Amino acid sequence: MENKIKRKKSPAKALKVIIKGKTVEGNKATDVFVNAIKMIGPANIAELNKYTVDGLPLIVSKRDNRKQMNFLGKQGYVCTHLSTIGKKSFLERIGQDLNIKIKVEIEERSEQNDI
Repeated sequence: MENKIKRKKSPAKALKVIIKGKTVEGNKATDVFVNAIKMIGPANIAELNKYTVDGLPLIVSKRDNRKQMNFLGKQGYVCTHLSTIGKKSFLERIGQDLNIKIKVEIEERSEQNDI
């Protein structure tokens, strides 16, 4: 039998996003990313038709089981199969393309232990 060496995962990261002076809330980077997409407007992003994740559109009307997707409500689904750095990059590009004032930072996520 082969002994597999497990790589240690890097510490969890969090996104801090401010859009037009409003902080986007969420417990995880994915939650913040999805909420930022909702705040910007999925239809506005989909209209640009230039954002893809591994060949799939970032915003889709029907769930695609090949990638991680999060429900946006009536607007469909957003692909969240990205690293935290990828999410940051997408949000910055979207802000620039839509001329929206957006600030995105990656922070170490603090572990909170309930005692």
